[in-house]
Amino acid sequence: CPQCGLTHKFPITCKTRLCPTCGYKYSKVWAQKITNELLNVPHRHLLFTIPKECRPFFCLDRSLLHKLTLGIKQIFDYQFQNTHKKRKRKKKIGKYSKNYFTESDIVHYGLITVIHTFGRDLKWNPHVHALISLGGFNKRFVWKKLDYFHVDVIANQWKFIVLQLIQSGNYQDPIWKEKAKQVANKLYKENARLFFSVGRQEVNSAEGLLKYLGRYLARAPIADYKIVNVTEKEVTFFFHDLANHKKK
Repeated sequence: CPQCGLTHKFPITCKTRLCPTCGYKYSKVWAQKITNELLNVPHRHLLFTIPKECRPFFCLDRSLLHKLTLGIKQIFDYQFQNTHKKRKRKKKIGKYSKNYFTESDIVHYGLITVIHTFGRDLKWNPHVHALISLGGFNKRFVWKKLDYFHVDVIANQWKFIVLQLIQSGNYQDPIWKEKAKQVANKLYKENARLFFSVGRQEVNSAEGLLKYLGRYLARAPIADYKIVNVTEKEVTFFFHDLANHKKK
């Protein structure tokens, strides 16, 4: 201070989640809030990725990003509620009938989905982190454990959802509709597992959930310590490439 000669600190924040400082605080508050609402049961982290060929379509029509999370909800409904068995019933029962769900079906389960539109290098790379409870309640609210997922089924369903979405997008230039069809036709023939990755680790405690949520699901795009240099025109930072585990 030019008048008193002392140094005074004033807490001024931008309050944006993109800011490494403010975003860090936001992620901690968000993670604590979500953790307070979660059941203290084991959870698993699943990562739903999107091939490079499909990513531009989600940039051109951002509404498709939200539809990805709705698709993930449908995928887990299929897993928890034994949808494949219901399709084999000789006598069809309406979904809103009280007899539709059986005692073995998990009707209520925990699912958190968070969309990230950036990769470690901050390039456009939309993907969805999902935190799923390893079990849930049946129609009589009896807890039932479920710690095995049919990965091949999930992968194929995710592939179908992604390719259907890019073909249904609302693009300003009609040429992108044709490009979406071409990409979908190409990728339908390729390995479905390109679209889906399973996190190996389970999160077994409330404390673990809090740390996990803040670190992976609600984090800012880049941490302060990764910023190497800042000029008027450029920001230099480093990241670890998961493809070769090298620092770049």
